[in-house]
Amino acid sequence: MDSDRKIRVMLVDDQKIMLEGLETLLSIRAEIEIVGTAQTGEEALERLRSVVPDVILMDIRMPGMGGVKATEAIKELHPHVIILILTTFDDDAYIIEALCNGASGYLLKDIDGEKLVQSIDEALSGNLLLTGKVAQKLALNIRNKNSEFEKAGKEFELTPRELDLARLLIEGYNSKEIAEQLFLTQGTVKNYLSDIYAKIGTNDRAKALLLLKRHLSS
Repeated sequence: MDSDRKIRVMLVDDQKIMLEGLETLLSIRAEIEIVGTAQTGEEALERLRSVVPDVILMDIRMPGMGGVKATEAIKELHPHVIILILTTFDDDAYIIEALCNGASGYLLKDIDGEKLVQSIDEALSGNLLLTGKVAQKLALNIRNKNSEFEKAGKEFELTPRELDLARLLIEGYNSKEIAEQLFLTQGTVKNYLSDIYAKIGTNDRAKALLLLKRHLSS
């Protein structure tokens, strides 16, 4: 990114007081420009019709379309927009689903202002951002799932093309981005993913992701 251009940030949170607090906190930073706010996922998508930010700070629980679905929808339309989940909820399922749907980080709202700005910079540099509490919880979840899935998916084999898709899926790419990376149609990608899930023996995306990680690291 051009060092002379401000970082364009959109804020999405159903609590008005949180929106106002974040806007005040970030607006005083010379390198950041707040280009829009929204209180629902649907409203965020509407805002994106007129302005596309570099980074979106996204709440997870909101009326109507929540943060996970909003992240997926936004990444389908604007794959280069960085989305950081900023929430009070550190539920395992939320963390995994948000990252699977293209979020570049999962941060808790008790993060201090300086660390939040630093996280925005790091996400723009391509880093995956997880606060200490979230990273610890995710690591524990993976360990538990490895034990839980000791017998699941043990004998499946993937073709070279399926392995390509699996690696991109683990890295957080959505179907559209995988199609672009591998020069395939989205329909072809979805067919490959269906075959992969069938081989693993689950239609649960989070469980499939965990099993693929273990399979590729073995």
